[in-house]
Amino acid sequence: MRKKRTEPRPLARAEKVLIGLQLTTGTAAVLSGAVLAARPDGSFLHAGPRVLERTPFRDWRVPGLLLAAGCGGGYLAAGSLQLLRHPAAPLVSAAAGAALVGLEAWETAVIEFQPLEVFYAAVGGAVTALAIRSAGAGARTRRSSGA
Repeated sequence: MRKKRTEPRPLARAEKVLIGLQLTTGTAAVLSGAVLAARPDGSFLHAGPRVLERTPFRDWRVPGLLLAAGCGGGYLAAGSLQLLRHPAAPLVSAAAGAALVGLEAWETAVIEFQPLEVFYAAVGGAVTALAIRSAGAGARTRRSSGA
């Protein structure tokens, strides 16, 4: 017996917000990281190397690459998986959100407080919460469809 093919349900508003946050944050991280790596004195983004004194970094090249690859790549991957409705998407999204909250906490403790860190920590918290909500919605949909 052939399985009846069903159209995927439309994305819920919370899923659209989650995907938008992830793709926007990922793009911003890739671009900012690339600029820091290309101009490691931090001048283009007004990020002086003085704030790196309590870190192992002497300029912004390696932090820029880590920002672009780690945060940017992670958020773009999570958003893409969420958009494709991959079963691992909620877990990857929640991990990306929690990692951003942790990164911002580390930056505040080790480097110095900057208001933008509060904003990105809030984005990370929102991504984590929306990912958990998305996982619950996906489980309910699978149960109701018998999948």
